[in-house]
This record gives sequence, structure tokens and C-alpha cells, in this order.
Amino acid sequence: METALGLLLAYFVVLGVSLVYRQHTVRGPWLFLLRAFFPNWQFFHKVGPVPHLYVRFQDSLQQWSDWQWIYPRRQRQLWDVLHNPHGNLLLAQQNLVDHLSSDVKELGEGADARPLVSYQLVCRLAAQAARQRKGEGAYQFELRLERPTPEGYAQSDTVLRSPEMPL
Repeated sequence: METALGLLLAYFVVLGVSLVYRQHTVRGPWLFLLRAFFPNWQFFHKVGPVPHLYVRFQDSLQQWSDWQWIYPRRQRQLWDVLHNPHGNLLLAQQNLVDHLSSDVKELGEGADARPLVSYQLVCRLAAQAARQRKGEGAYQFELRLERPTPEGYAQSDTVLRSPEMPL
């Protein structure tokens, strides 16, 4: 228990030092293992496009549906201030999509993202969303970077499109 607490404290010390010295981004395989415990704070870095996950699926007639954004906003309620498990789940799922976007960006152009853990988790997330929308045969997901404006989205760039996968 003391070792785990010491490692967690050391992690926060490294993060604190990285806030003071901004020349280098703190990276490494050991940080990758701990990132599931902390949200993706890159939205504080600069205003830019937001990663969104879209899914399409085959229905019972084997026809493809339109691309559907699987995380539309949910109405807030006063009770959510005290107890909000559904909102927390949506936040964790969007954090996973953000991590996949970051991982794909680090891979570079033309690299295969299928071995990434974040890719495999998003595949499961997309399959679950397709099943909830009555998909039967196959599904496909697409990761898009979209720049929001008050009128909608000004720009939408496809970063990653998965192959067709069976449900």
C-alpha cells in the first residue's frame, strides 16, 4: 500500500514539474499505464477540432445505416450534481475517444492503429453502440476531428475509418 501511494505521489510530482517546465511533453510507456486514472487534459492546451466517434451498421436487410454520432448531449438535471453515473460513463467514453485520437496522431501517417489498446476498446464501444441501435450484420466506426461553431460544425476531417467488422 505504501509503495502504491509513493508511486502515485511521484507521478503527481512529475506532473507538477512538467507544469513548470513546459519545453518538453512528459511521455513514456510507464505513463501510458497510469493514464486511465486521469482525464485527458489536452483541451486546455489550445482550442481546436474535437474528436467525435461515428458508427454505422447493417440492419436486418443487410443495408448500411447513415453515420450516427454516438455521444449526443444529454439533458442536465439538478440531481446530476449529486449522482450522475450515466454522465460519468459518457465522459469516460469520450475520454477513450480522445485517447484514440491522440494515439493515432502519435502513430503518424499510414500507420496501422489496430494493435493499439485504445483502438480495440473503441471497437468494442462502437459494437455496443451498433447493437443498441438494432444493428445485426456488421458495423464500422469512424473517428472525425470536427471544429465546432455556433451554427454547427465548420469542418469535419476523417482521421480513422475502421474496416467492416462483424457484430
